[in-house]
Amino acid sequence: MTSNPIHGVDALLYGARLLTRRELRRFIIVPLIINLVLFIALTAIMLSQLSGLVDYLNSLLSNTPVNTEHMSWFSAAMAKAAAWLASVFHWLAWLIAIVVALLFLFVYGYLFSVITNIIAAPFNGFLAEKVEEMLTGKAPPAESLPSMVWRTLGREMRKLWYFLGWGLVILLISFITSVTVFIPAALGVLWGAWCMAIQYVDYPLDNHQRPFDELKRVLRRRKLTTLSFGGAVMLAKMVPILNIFVMPAAVAGGTALWIERLRQEGDPGTDSHSRELQRK
Repeated sequence: MTSNPIHGVDALLYGARLLTRRELRRFIIVPLIINLVLFIALTAIMLSQLSGLVDYLNSLLSNTPVNTEHMSWFSAAMAKAAAWLASVFHWLAWLIAIVVALLFLFVYGYLFSVITNIIAAPFNGFLAEKVEEMLTGKAPPAESLPSMVWRTLGREMRKLWYFLGWGLVILLISFITSVTVFIPAALGVLWGAWCMAIQYVDYPLDNHQRPFDELKRVLRRRKLTTLSFGGAVMLAKMVPILNIFVMPAAVAGGTALWIERLRQEGDPGTDSHSRELQRK
């Protein structure tokens, strides 16, 4: 099966539609409550920092004339030259301001995602299990509740360690290439999309206790599908209020994406009845 970016976006939308199913409603109540509480807390923190960000952007974009009245001729000439250069390259200030604003939203969305995913991991595991049963007619292997809770929390720590480790490498590369704004911005977007895909496609694999390395290997084979799904989730998580509902939709969509698009024929759990996403 070919890699197609439409499949990734479609999976997230399909996951949102699955949440309207009556049999899934009881599995999304707790994650939604967790999201709501954390949304209120993190948004309050974000708003408290917003004034400082606005002041910085205003200073970056201001075109205040230079007062050279009390300067020496040399200082006045240097000040006027600097002001002229600033006016010539004013477009760059706007570009930097846009990047800073997007980075602020990215950090907000990423922190919201990390915290909610750790707390809600066991509930997301239950949701993924029910979605798989709905699509394939088969449930993952039975497991005791304490065992599942510890396993899912351990898996979240494994993913977080992976995200932070490679995230530092991406940050270092971005710092080295910071002479141009576009390379760090592109790396940040691609890395964020990859992380979101790993986060939400992993739940069905974890329910079958499949290796984390297997997930990464399969996602690399479908790069466009993977990055489009993760990118759609990342963009949705940057939107206040909408990000409250993204997590359960991403869990359902990631589970469906794994079942219908990513795993290979012959994998455990493959079922001839699970064809709903392949309707196009």
